[in-house]
Amino acid sequence: MILIDSNFFIALMNDRDKHHRRAKKLANEIMKDKNKIVPLLMLSEAIESIAKRKDGEIANKLYNVIVDNFEVFYSEKKDIKEAMKLVLKYGGNLSLADCLAIYIMKEKKITNIFSFDDDFDNVNGIMRIH
Repeated sequence: MILIDSNFFIALMNDRDKHHRRAKKLANEIMKDKNKIVPLLMLSEAIESIAKRKDGEIANKLYNVIVDNFEVFYSEKKDIKEAMKLVLKYGGNLSLADCLAIYIMKEKKITNIFSFDDDFDNVNGIMRIH
């Protein structure tokens, strides 16, 4: 199983993003994997960003691709509480969305995250693919 960060989707959909070409190459690899997960907070970040950078129609297309091809992780209160503990552990250097991703990865024993965010490089047990 792999986890996909919002910035991967943002780079993929935005041809002006500095990671756009790399995201396009990684997309083929990601789509081959049958077990892909995206936390709802990261889905929200991706949709919001693309809606602002491009438009609502493109954001809607992205949303449909994600919900049709990826498992969306819907957080419960306990998940957010655990993620907030990680926010504190990392001194606020990681966002709640990033900490939720870390929590999900540990709970589901996922080691690989597709992300252009190098903050994940400082988390033991996680390998960032970029």
